[in-house]
Amino acid sequence: MVTMPLREQNARRFLGIAATLGVLGVAFNLNSDDSTLPKVIAAVGVVTLIWSIHRFGRLGPDEAIVFEVPDEPVKKKKKKKKRPAVETSDGSEESSSNDGM
Repeated sequence: MVTMPLREQNARRFLGIAATLGVLGVAFNLNSDDSTLPKVIAAVGVVTLIWSIHRFGRLGPDEAIVFEVPDEPVKKKKKKKKRPAVETSDGSEESSSNDGM
């Protein structure tokens, strides 16, 4: 099991609290009741969400994930050697490559 630093745990916890407050504020606001409490809960949820996203973003990038360490180093590909020109019977040189030209 991978353990998270305490700062990251707190940031994730505040993200969850903020999302819950936002959802509860909207759910309580669905009533036709004109009370102020659901609006305050939703506003606190939005402000907490903004603050927690900022705090979570300030933690920095995650460490690179290493799936497995390769056993052998990667070998370089060998370059193909250019074939020497073949001399024909009439004395002219002809390339021996098969590139179709």
